[in-house]
Amino acid sequence: MKGDVKPVAAATNVSNVVLFAGPTRLRGFIAQSTGSSGNAIINGLSNSTTVSVSTNTQVYIPISVGAGQVETLNIPEDGVLYAERNGTGTIDGIGIASNTSALLITLFIDK
Repeated sequence: MKGDVKPVAAATNVSNVVLFAGPTRLRGFIAQSTGSSGNAIINGLSNSTTVSVSTNTQVYIPISVGAGQVETLNIPEDGVLYAERNGTGTIDGIGIASNTSALLITLFIDK
């Protein structure tokens, strides 16, 4: 049986936000432009209050959305595990970083 998938959303007025602290799996996302095109990063945490911007975390996922567009991704099977990984500097948790274009982002995670 798969886990209980729940949505967690990032407010459009924040650039970096921790959406869940603790081990979790990303099952998918929806990212919507609220005007112009934009970019953001889904990544693990570098500490309990900060989302990592490192590309070396093994869970770094860049998002790019065109102006007025919506991007969705459903990740098959077990999704992407966001938990401590030896040597990467990532601790348990997931969040959004570098959302400088006010994208509306909802992650679907197991919690």
